[in-house]
Amino acid sequence: MEFIRPGIKLDFVGTRIYAVLLSGLLFAGSLVSLEWPGIRWGIDFAGGTEIHLRLNKDIHIDQLRRAVDSLHLGEAQVQAFETAQMEGSEQNELMIRLAAALEGSADESDQSGRNAELVGEKLKQEFGEGSYEILETNFVGPRVGKDLRIKGIEAMGYTLLGMLLYISFRYEFRFALGAILALLHDGVITMAALIITGREFNLSTIAAILTILGFSINDTIVIFDRIREGTKRLRRLPFHEMINTALNETLSRTLLTSLTVFITVFFLWLLGGGVIHDFSFAMMVGVVTGTWSTIYIASAFVIWWEDIRARRRTTAAPVKPAGKET
Repeated sequence: MEFIRPGIKLDFVGTRIYAVLLSGLLFAGSLVSLEWPGIRWGIDFAGGTEIHLRLNKDIHIDQLRRAVDSLHLGEAQVQAFETAQMEGSEQNELMIRLAAALEGSADESDQSGRNAELVGEKLKQEFGEGSYEILETNFVGPRVGKDLRIKGIEAMGYTLLGMLLYISFRYEFRFALGAILALLHDGVITMAALIITGREFNLSTIAAILTILGFSINDTIVIFDRIREGTKRLRRLPFHEMINTALNETLSRTLLTSLTVFITVFFLWLLGGGVIHDFSFAMMVGVVTGTWSTIYIASAFVIWWEDIRARRRTTAAPVKPAGKET
């Protein structure tokens, strides 16, 4: 199936300056968002108690917040989790998050268990028996959360390092650096999208970011492979034209793959429920940024690297002495 007509010649290389400037602005803004408003760590990484409950009667979320705050259990968050459709009737589900016990406390899990019981008793007292149903209670200690946060960051770092080494071995170092820059672009912008939309960073979102890195590098490798073929098949063409030809030849495949994945994760986001909501949202953003970086960021870096090498060769070339006049 051809999504793009064969023989199309779009000038990706000619517009790369504008694309790189746009990506640079987005990347810089994304880096700022990592500090302000900053990453909102979920219970997986920050630690604490998480109570997932379903309301069986009409209770305003502000009433729940006041009831939980009256217990003075420290920092507490009450937020709408998802509206679940069950047998044709809507039932409201909410998430109550309580801050973790102090790190190093001997009874971290006991204290968190007591806090969950206190919340349950308070809700029963305020809103009556049968007004709610606790679906799930999770507890993560602050030390465990800190370890998970470090391991998640390490996993992304090792992923990038492994890709750098493999692509350097399989292709060239310039291709590897271009691919890693594209992956950093995709990961940071996806993280910024999660921050700006107020989503938490948990194990699910880390899995989404790692999946995005894998998806993006797959597309980039396809283009790099076509470029390597072009160095033999189209070696008479200037390097810029050869890159542009490779991008156009793989454009149909790139867009079809990206569109298929985007449609899939879009319906997961729309219909999949709260458990997979953040994962699918991150994937949607990552598919768009990954497709963009595959076409513009990775290839632009390779062209920039080649331009520098060409200038150095020109500078280092010996100047032939002028012939003697007769």
